[in-house]
Amino acid sequence: MDITLEEISGLIERPSEGLNREIKTWIDPKSPHGIEKIVKSCFALRNRNGGFLLIGFDNTLQPDVGNAPADVRTQFHLDVIQAIISKYASQPFEIAVGFGSREGIEFPVIKIDEGVRAPVAVKRALNNGSGGILLHDGDVYFRTLASNGTPSSAKALPKDWPDIMEICFENREADIGRFFRRHLPGKELSKLIEAFSGLTGIAVPPPPTLRDRAAELLANGGQRFEVACAPTEMTADERAALQLGMWQVAAVLDPPDPARMVDQNFLNIALGANPQYTGWPVWLDSRGFSDKKAVPRVAEKCWEALIISFETDWWRHLDFMRLDPKGEFFLQRVMQDDLSRKIEPKKALDPVLVILRVGEAIAVAIAMAKALGWKDDARIGMAFQWSRLNGRQLFCWANPEIGVLGTHFSHTDDVKTFTELPTNTPISAIAPYVAEATRELFVVFNGTTIPEHVVEHWTQKLIERRLGSA
Repeated sequence: MDITLEEISGLIERPSEGLNREIKTWIDPKSPHGIEKIVKSCFALRNRNGGFLLIGFDNTLQPDVGNAPADVRTQFHLDVIQAIISKYASQPFEIAVGFGSREGIEFPVIKIDEGVRAPVAVKRALNNGSGGILLHDGDVYFRTLASNGTPSSAKALPKDWPDIMEICFENREADIGRFFRRHLPGKELSKLIEAFSGLTGIAVPPPPTLRDRAAELLANGGQRFEVACAPTEMTADERAALQLGMWQVAAVLDPPDPARMVDQNFLNIALGANPQYTGWPVWLDSRGFSDKKAVPRVAEKCWEALIISFETDWWRHLDFMRLDPKGEFFLQRVMQDDLSRKIEPKKALDPVLVILRVGEAIAVAIAMAKALGWKDDARIGMAFQWSRLNGRQLFCWANPEIGVLGTHFSHTDDVKTFTELPTNTPISAIAPYVAEATRELFVVFNGTTIPEHVVEHWTQKLIERRLGSA
């Protein structure tokens, strides 16, 4: 397992806590209390199906420069941390350790692998040297949301076990599900499902239509983006980016929850549930940004944030998000193909990046819906729109080893797509929905079709956090 520069940079430059991210101040991995904190955090993240532990930041999410050890790389070497995990974990699992700099100090980032199939427990006790027990044999830790929606690592309670078992069950199902999806065409798989329904005698009612709600959210979200940009002070470079290619996402939940308040508790839960699969995730938590204009604020009974980051070539982004507590999430983003220094604007659309972004949006929408309490029988409608496509070529510029996919140009400017799925869809099973949501986009490039196994491959790399710089 590797940890990428994008993952490290994203966590260190924009530290935030969530169900798959934890932040600790400086600790000593050789001391009993340091071992205790590493074990609790890493085991809790593993049981949450992987994530990141960032060390060296205080409770205000600022670098703890004054207490940094003299040799960070030696103290937090991979062999040191992996030895602690192996010594105390009932089920061995792999980690990675990376280092990034900020304010002249190196900070360690520990990446915990996903794929837990049985809960990881403490397999031996740890005492503090004076008779006190820091870790008990059999303890199970889990990243959970406290009553105020704040993520924390704690001993698993009875209410946590359904989530733990669901995560383990999904990972056990993943290989079987991937096998069927890979070897059975879509129509044959549908026939198999119908056959099982006939055998059980259970009629499957038609799903509720969410397409119209999602389309309306796309339109309204685009208008709110323009309203947010109009009074915002921008550089000429930033203002020019508004004329580049745009990507929009609208996720709507059914049934809606009109009674939910647009309060801090909602925002804590929604943003804290983001698994943060990439260094610049969809529906990014910008509350820790130094640029206070990027911090979410309440507007028309929703949380909104306009995030503009043109500080470096590595982090050039322009995002607008809108979170409605009744169950509607909108995102508008200038396409990465037009903000990267690696490719000329408005010339290309990278199909791999499309698959990754759509897959991430679907996975994060599922995570937020579950964390906010939508039941298993709820559904999510996902609408997508790509704008200013005319004249672009399908070109894997972010993955040069793939290269140009022939002479596939678009003569269409805007494309809208839609897919619908249950909230209890396992993350490992979202690839067919990613394929459905991207099929109509790719076909405008001279009838291009991306094989389902390719969509499956890149979607799995995303959710298993095995990406490079994409």
